[in-house]
Amino acid sequence: MKVLVAMNAFKGSLSAQEACALVADGFRQGFPEARVVEIPLADGGDGTLDVLVAARSGQVQHVEVTGPYNKPARCRMGLLPGYTVVVESAACSGLALAAPGERDVFSATSYGVGELMALAADKGVRRIIVGIGGTAMNDGGIGMVQAAGGKVLDVAGRQVPRGICGLKHVSHVAPGDIPERFKDIEMIAICDVDNPLTGSDGATMVYGPQKGLKPHELDEVDGYMDRYGSVLAADLRHDPRNVPRTGAGGGLAAALWAFFGAKLVDGAGFILEETGFIDEIEGASLVITGEGRIDSQTQKGKVPYAVAKAGFERGVSVIALGGSVGDSVLTRYPREFSAVFDSTTGPGTVEKAIEKAGLTLRFAARQIASLSRAVLLGGPAVRREVSAGGVVFRESNGRLQVLLVEDRFGYVALPKGHVDEGETIEQAALREVKEETGLDCEIVAYAGPCVYRFFDSGCAVVEKTVHYYAMKHIRGGLKPQPGETARVMWVDQKDVGRIKSYPNTKQFIERAAELLP
Repeated sequence: MKVLVAMNAFKGSLSAQEACALVADGFRQGFPEARVVEIPLADGGDGTLDVLVAARSGQVQHVEVTGPYNKPARCRMGLLPGYTVVVESAACSGLALAAPGERDVFSATSYGVGELMALAADKGVRRIIVGIGGTAMNDGGIGMVQAAGGKVLDVAGRQVPRGICGLKHVSHVAPGDIPERFKDIEMIAICDVDNPLTGSDGATMVYGPQKGLKPHELDEVDGYMDRYGSVLAADLRHDPRNVPRTGAGGGLAAALWAFFGAKLVDGAGFILEETGFIDEIEGASLVITGEGRIDSQTQKGKVPYAVAKAGFERGVSVIALGGSVGDSVLTRYPREFSAVFDSTTGPGTVEKAIEKAGLTLRFAARQIASLSRAVLLGGPAVRREVSAGGVVFRESNGRLQVLLVEDRFGYVALPKGHVDEGETIEQAALREVKEETGLDCEIVAYAGPCVYRFFDSGCAVVEKTVHYYAMKHIRGGLKPQPGETARVMWVDQKDVGRIKSYPNTKQFIERAAELLP
């Protein structure tokens, strides 16, 4: 059984790689026979660079650029095979790069993104992937344009200041050095939202508040953005105001589209292709995906929903596992999900949930796996097998003892094995006891069948019926079977319940003991 674990980051808590590792570990504990494949994912926001670099065996280069609030910032860019560079806007212009008290949305800039793009172009790359999401600015991408060599001018023909403070003064734009500098370079902007640049669903009105804009400032700033859009339409013949995804990154996507001719693509969908997820899902029986929160926004370009759609289209079940689940999900969630789970274990603060995320996420994954395993084992068996074994007793110092073997998994069991062609079941039982333990025995009585199920190497269900016989030890010394039996031991019957054994072992020994003369 092939299971894909395809997690996004849990913002403020776990990276996509860490979340995948925890879920995969938990699933393997609950369903050890499953083959679990980990594919960390992203949607264009935080973690995109790490996901792509790992998936494509790339490298990371550390550089210093201008941070979101105009201070130097140490950040990274990804170098991928095929002369491709990954620029993660959250890494150089991210909201998380400054504490809440240090943020100033009016000066926040995308300038560092343009600096990274310019460095990439100077390396002679053929493709630049810009991850857009988790940004601090609402500047329409004017800082990026200026850093890349473009002109964003005021009425007097001067470069406007950075941030919203400059956005309000944009009167004219020109490509400047961009066409020559970025000649023959494919530009791809991967977006985590599909909002347009302006209006009630635009960058300012929807995402401005989380970046620091106050309610009474929204209409005014959206007006700046609208006027900026009209300037792009007039000077570049590209009007981004109502184009889907141009509102991503506080309008950064709009500038990439208008100045560079960038393709604006769905971030999660793009990452699914680039990481090989689409290839890996073929032949999978189950996919587990998730991120910090599963709610009504999940359906709007988020990783879990992109994974669910991919699974739904191919007939593969997809389970969502979130750090928390919104109330809207309790009554309805997208049909593309087979089930939705919450990894939190009870009421508490967000800080406490983050602190316990490593423990609770692994636990939830293990429960999903254990339930999946139990359901599958209860389904139709692909084949049935017959085996034979012995419940061997002896008396020692007035105590009744039973012969047990410890297998390679560390469990204690009764000796048993296959029935060879031409053997009776009684002969097979005596032979298996001899081979596994080294003892010669004689049959006292038939103790009955024991039916159990397990998975074969292909995770198909096998039903095995073991016919057990109550036996007495005649002669021979204990000798474990090499490669099969780790240890052979005599155990007092009253102590059997205290040792690590398979289900029903104790009860079956008690039943066989009643048959002794």
